[in-house]
Amino acid sequence: MQSSSTPLRISSFFAASFVPFGVHLPFFPVLLAARGQDEAAIALITTVPIVLRVTTGSLMGSFADRIGDRRLALILYSAVALVGVILLGPAQSFWGLLLASSLAAAAWNGILPVTDALATGAVRRGEAVYGRMRVWGSAAFVAANLAAGVVASRWGESGIYGFLLAGFAGQFVAAFLVPRDRVASEVAPRRREGMMTALRAVAADRRLMAVMAGAAVLQSSHAMLYGFSSLHWASLGFSGTEIGALWAVGVTGEILLFTFSGRILPRLGARGLLAIGGLGGTLRWALFPLLGGETAPWVTLQLLHAATFAATHLGTMTVIARSVEDERAATAQGLMVSINGSAMALATLASGPLYQAFGGGGFAAMSVLAAVGGTILMVATAARPRVAPTGDQPHSAGRGG
Repeated sequence: MQSSSTPLRISSFFAASFVPFGVHLPFFPVLLAARGQDEAAIALITTVPIVLRVTTGSLMGSFADRIGDRRLALILYSAVALVGVILLGPAQSFWGLLLASSLAAAAWNGILPVTDALATGAVRRGEAVYGRMRVWGSAAFVAANLAAGVVASRWGESGIYGFLLAGFAGQFVAAFLVPRDRVASEVAPRRREGMMTALRAVAADRRLMAVMAGAAVLQSSHAMLYGFSSLHWASLGFSGTEIGALWAVGVTGEILLFTFSGRILPRLGARGLLAIGGLGGTLRWALFPLLGGETAPWVTLQLLHAATFAATHLGTMTVIARSVEDERAATAQGLMVSINGSAMALATLASGPLYQAFGGGGFAAMSVLAAVGGTILMVATAARPRVAPTGDQPHSAGRGG
């Protein structure tokens, strides 16, 4: 039996692992530019994590299941990622920056699926509520993002790198605090199947694969938001401070849903949450081109991030937890990362030409994408799951999952 501290320890690692993400996402291109890289070089270096997410995410999750100790996998991945960031310190040339960031990204991409596997395992055993653990990742991301903005304005490139290094170091230390999960102590000694065997077993569940595909399409509808919403808001006359506030409002909606997920999920079930995600995305992106420069409507629309991202993510995690045995949980999560990365990469590539041709009107295409993803999810979740989970799930079970 796990300690009652399990949710706290997993929550702490979620928070620690999202700190470097909150620094890296907005400010890594700034660091690269300060080290003399031009736009083409920055685009190539920042594309590497996406490519590695698609190509290695599933293998990183499967490897964690294969060795039978997901805490050890987190320690290993965090250590390699930290080494990559340490090597990034003295790097100034294109190839030095590319190799160091690639090493960090390759290991970093394995951390979230393994953490999600640990979290859903705790949920499956009735020890925790997933959203109440995951919310600390979202909160840490916002805090790190705001703090990194202050650091960047005061200390520039050296401050950004120092904050990034501290974040990866904190992630490494926090990995040692993660509880040793049951797959290491009980399941793995009975059966340690090969990585490809585990991947094939997960992929053989057509219902689960359809859910993963639908969720990936729905989540990829955020591509234009991530790439071009700030430009769109600036074209409407919003200041940099106001744009930052709109981003914060979106994450606030996400935090609220995760916080109250223990009450919401049992009432709506996974299928209900996925339906909200699809409908919310269709509505959100359809309205995006229609709003002007007034703040209040945009605040309301940004709160829909609770539906488009958080409800979709929570519903997807619940379906995976209820469809996959615990010893294959990280394999399934890694496969989800690869599928989601593929869809996001394609949607991101399409977003540039769409925005160039139609400006804010290009968001209408994201509405279509959300509708398609939502439809796939409704069809997929109408079928009965192929595999029953191990153990009861009083905190994750709900109707229609």
